[in-house]
Amino acid sequence: MEDEEEALSSSEPIDSSDEFTVGHHNDNDDDYNVDNDDDDDEASSVADSPPSDEERKLKNVDALVRGNLVVKRQSLLPRVLSVTEGAAVCRKPFKPPCSAGYNDGNEQLARRLGARKRFVPWGSSRPVLFTITNRLDVPRIVENDILEENLTLPPGIDPLVLWQPEESEDNVGSSVPILVDPLLVRFLRPHQREGVQFMFECVSGLCSASIYGCILADDMGLGKTLQSITLLYTLLRQGFDGKAMVKKAIIVTPTSLVSNWEAEIMKWVGERIKLIALCESTRDDVVSGIDSFTSPHSPLQVLIVSYETFRMHSSKFSQSGSCDLLICDEAHRLKNDQTLTNRALASLACKRRILLSGTPMQNDLEEFFAMVNFTNPGILGDAAYFRRYYETPIICGREPTATEEEKKLGSERSAELSAKVNQFILRRTNALLSNHLPPKIVEVVCCKLTPLQSELYNHFIHSKNVKRAITEETKQSRILAYITALKKLCNHPKLIYDTIKSGSPGTAGFEDCIRFFPPEMFSGRSGSWTGGDGAWVELSGKMHVLARLLGHLRQRTDDRIVLVSNYTQTLDLFAQLCRERRYPYLRLDGTTSISKRQKLVNCFNDLSKDEFVFLLSSKAGGCGLNLIGGNRLVLFDPDWNPANDKQAAARVWRDGQKKRVYIYRFLSTGTIEEKVFQRQMSKEGLQKVIQQEQTDSHSAQGNFLSAEDLRDLFTFHDKVRSEIHENMDCTRCQNHNDGPESTEEGDEEKATIKNCQLQQEVSDIGGFAELAGCLHKLKSSEKQVGSPMEEDLKSWGHHFYSMSVPDTILQASAGDEVTFVFTNQIDGKLVPVEPKVNPKMQRTEGNMNEICYKPNPNQKSNLLSQHHRLLKPVSSTGNSIKFTSPASLQPSEKSTVKSMRTSLKGAVKPKLSVGNQLPQKRSSPDTVQHDDDFE
Repeated sequence: MEDEEEALSSSEPIDSSDEFTVGHHNDNDDDYNVDNDDDDDEASSVADSPPSDEERKLKNVDALVRGNLVVKRQSLLPRVLSVTEGAAVCRKPFKPPCSAGYNDGNEQLARRLGARKRFVPWGSSRPVLFTITNRLDVPRIVENDILEENLTLPPGIDPLVLWQPEESEDNVGSSVPILVDPLLVRFLRPHQREGVQFMFECVSGLCSASIYGCILADDMGLGKTLQSITLLYTLLRQGFDGKAMVKKAIIVTPTSLVSNWEAEIMKWVGERIKLIALCESTRDDVVSGIDSFTSPHSPLQVLIVSYETFRMHSSKFSQSGSCDLLICDEAHRLKNDQTLTNRALASLACKRRILLSGTPMQNDLEEFFAMVNFTNPGILGDAAYFRRYYETPIICGREPTATEEEKKLGSERSAELSAKVNQFILRRTNALLSNHLPPKIVEVVCCKLTPLQSELYNHFIHSKNVKRAITEETKQSRILAYITALKKLCNHPKLIYDTIKSGSPGTAGFEDCIRFFPPEMFSGRSGSWTGGDGAWVELSGKMHVLARLLGHLRQRTDDRIVLVSNYTQTLDLFAQLCRERRYPYLRLDGTTSISKRQKLVNCFNDLSKDEFVFLLSSKAGGCGLNLIGGNRLVLFDPDWNPANDKQAAARVWRDGQKKRVYIYRFLSTGTIEEKVFQRQMSKEGLQKVIQQEQTDSHSAQGNFLSAEDLRDLFTFHDKVRSEIHENMDCTRCQNHNDGPESTEEGDEEKATIKNCQLQQEVSDIGGFAELAGCLHKLKSSEKQVGSPMEEDLKSWGHHFYSMSVPDTILQASAGDEVTFVFTNQIDGKLVPVEPKVNPKMQRTEGNMNEICYKPNPNQKSNLLSQHHRLLKPVSSTGNSIKFTSPASLQPSEKSTVKSMRTSLKGAVKPKLSVGNQLPQKRSSPDTVQHDDDFE
């Protein structure tokens, strides 16, 4: 067509107007062809003697009516375009302005840009547009294909063959082996290769004819996401018959992880998988996206959607072929088979199901059964059979009061259940991470209550409402409200004050407790809470220890810390503490938008920014986040579900962490928090059911607390250092003041165990004790026995005094509030990066010393003792407690109070001049005049 037009242009006059010639139109020809010699003769006649305008008009009208009008076009700018053959250049197809051309989704746009319009007479059909032929991205696609085909594995890495066809004479060459793409194999660690192979054998039916689902129950940080992406990418491209085993896959995940899954897939396989992620989309966008995915002719292969979105639109996936593989991340969300989400997913016509959960065993075996039954329906019978045959004997055999027969039966049923479920459950602990991560230490810190907390606690548990709730049948919601009130009191009395003011449930025992609070906490005029110029921190034992810990951490290291709590009210107090001390902080809770969450995580992990504290709600952000920018984490309050605490604690000890990791679990001594933690340890013991290794000792599998003890929640043991330690009847600490205890004569078995323990206690795992300078001062009971499990507190290090704890920061921060510490050191092969002094604090260290940053210790202790004397009750009669108020003080005492306040302000003011030099981008606008002395 272009050649013909160029030939016509050679005989055309230079004119800016279009020229029309009449010819016999052929309806079957869509090009700019003219018919036979008549048109050529007419064209030459037009060139020899141009017709008049009237003649040309008559001819054009006649041709227009007959449909025989042909257009001959000239260049639009013939005089401006001075290049050779300018007219021919102007007639060439439109060149795409984008250097990469157009993708397949813009095919209509490419066709329109690449075609030239043609005059269509009345009555004629529309000419067919031809597609563009000089797309610039074609060579790039070819190059990428060649690059993928030539991709080879590095030396020392073997190919990962998931399935090898059996050789037979009948069907030679009818099937090909299934191999994982070298693109992914080179990044897989040995345990991840094993995980991909295991999942493939389950979902492909090679494991058993009745098993098509599996649970990957690896601990947090072992790469469950990468293993799942590897299997997904393989099944989308390969299968037993040479065709793809999976055409469409759905990934269901918590809302906060939808974008993370999309980013991970793009990171590992790029655009080789066509996916759609529905995150923070409008309802119309969600419906459109789901319809596009479920369309039979859609090129989309993977849909990433949240649990809530899938539940609301589950009816759209009812048609067959809408899903060939289902992947459920954080699958412990499916622990209750009666929820709408669980039912919606269970009704999906997809037998290949992969559940990912680092904590598959949470509260009890019934929840575990719900997950197993969702994965492979009917594999363990119905719920009633499972409860009768498995759950009851196992639970009874674990009680301390169980008979030998019950223990034996429980052990047998536990082994039988373990053997059955381990066909499709793969569980590896984070001990595998020791080769790739630095050492870690877990510290359970018991902090005693302050006098105010103790009085409030005793007043509440002895109130008529609580006694009535314990002795009589009360609604479960009322009991839970009382439990929540006690847990909030352990965090800080300010939470109780807020609860009383709001009038929320659970305040029945706190009606007249406002009088217990020291008047310094309130404004003299309005009576509203002011915090006493920062003295509010000292009203809570745990909060006081945390404040000192943050101060030492900020001064002496460049470490960053994550603070985790179950209550947003506690996060509010953390934020207030950070504002008053001018600590840079970030916060992520349930009110944080999904799009902002990843930005906060990236900001905290960016070491070039001056971030120090990350406030995290365990309910909103405890799963899936990667907070490797921090190497210290505080679990400020325990959760009934051990999975929530384990998920939150795993945020910092993950791939990419370079520093030593410190995990602190704060518990209020003798309170409901210790009982909650004991319950966690009891639930963790059930984890052995789904692990391959089984202990021979029946006692090792049991609880050291009976069910009656666990129900005894509303008691307060204020005379113990640790109720947990008291209840475990520890033989290692019987004579903790006199060093290692001696074994009884004639008890050879105990002596042998003791000698083995002493040999195991010699090593300092991770080098924490040596770094803290207490390695050679540790007693036998203060050293852990071997490498104990998290629930085996008996084998942890037991510290009655904080100076023996292998952590210099906690040693300096403990004070009188810390009564007992359990420690468990976990080895890591990665050489850690040792902390440095905060450069910003180092620049001002000299100025701090010059402006009396360290006041006289005696003066400080006197001031604090006077402050505590104000908070201390002077009389107690039953439930009636009286506190000394400034109004009732003698004149001499009033002057003491006044001088104490003046001294406090005078001692702290120089600190604020230093604090003003620190980052203040999130500081409070109010001027703060009180701070702790951290030296």
